[in-house]
Amino acid sequence: MQVDLNDIKIPTEKLNIVVSENLEKVKEIHKKNRLRHIVGGCAAAAAGIAVLSGICLSNPVIAEKFTKLGEIFGLVQDQQHYPGNYSETSVPVPGTNVSQSEGITVTLSEFVCSSEALNVSVLIESEEPFPEPFIESVASADEMGNSFLILTTEQSTDFADGPLDLASYPYVEVQGSFQDEYTFAGAFRIDFNIYPYAQYEIPDSFTWDLKITKIFCPGGGGKVDRSLAIPGEWNFSSQITQQDIETKTVEVNQYAPNGSGITTVTVTPYELVVNSDYKEDKVQPGYERYDSMQSVILDGSGKLLMGGSGNVFPAAGYDLSKITVYCMDTPDEETWMTIQEKLYDETFAPQLQEYLESIAIQKIEIPL
Repeated sequence: MQVDLNDIKIPTEKLNIVVSENLEKVKEIHKKNRLRHIVGGCAAAAAGIAVLSGICLSNPVIAEKFTKLGEIFGLVQDQQHYPGNYSETSVPVPGTNVSQSEGITVTLSEFVCSSEALNVSVLIESEEPFPEPFIESVASADEMGNSFLILTTEQSTDFADGPLDLASYPYVEVQGSFQDEYTFAGAFRIDFNIYPYAQYEIPDSFTWDLKITKIFCPGGGGKVDRSLAIPGEWNFSSQITQQDIETKTVEVNQYAPNGSGITTVTVTPYELVVNSDYKEDKVQPGYERYDSMQSVILDGSGKLLMGGSGNVFPAAGYDLSKITVYCMDTPDEETWMTIQEKLYDETFAPQLQEYLESIAIQKIEIPL
């Protein structure tokens, strides 16, 4: 049985004041239970270049923007939830990577695939200008640092028996921006640590089929405005090969008194993944309730790790020479809320590590 180390019982509506959106996503996370090794390389590059060359010959609109296609990651990589230099390691998407429907051409340009995620750059072009409310909603979201489009998708792979189960959440968020009134450039992430991909051992190379049936734009408050949607059918099929990306995995296998534990920590240029587990035989008396404890992770400089999903954190902006996991007693709601208020109070950040040192009943230091 696996349990997310940060899976926290939500006690009251005060959570909206002190807890970031990251905690709200924890219940959606299905963690892997063993390490996957990266094997493979850039074998897709040569085939991808040939594919892109064919696209240029058959589609003059794409040909005109061929230079931009090679630079899409460079345009949007800092806007991603897990920012990093994707343009340096990306290779062209091979196979069927261009699809047209309802006057909209969607091009899957390049990809970066590690043991943790598949990242794909995208160009969405319209024969007619996108509706003004559509563009304005993205621009408004961009002011809040959250510029994106949402794709409704169906996905399948050759390592799964039939289509992947996306019934509960078929959406893919494309982080990016409009380059002009006809063109949106962005990138999206398929996270292998999240259901349904987390239930599979991802092979070194696999066929990935994607169907897009709607394109949504953000509405008020960063939520999807379903009244502003472009229906259609865009189909893609690609052979994805994991790349030889710098990756380090550290064995930990340490457990807290409530049975929650850290098995391994994996670091790539884009993310830090804390793989967690739960063992009933590690539970100590008085800690039978899983939420009787709370864990917090700080980087090498004492900065709180946050901004990702569950136990996956962005690598950018953190000192990942080591991380420290603090485990604290949370016997009641009041204690839990007190800790939360300290964690998300920016003015308290300089004192945070000292505070955690004083209240933690267990500390796990993990050199990376």
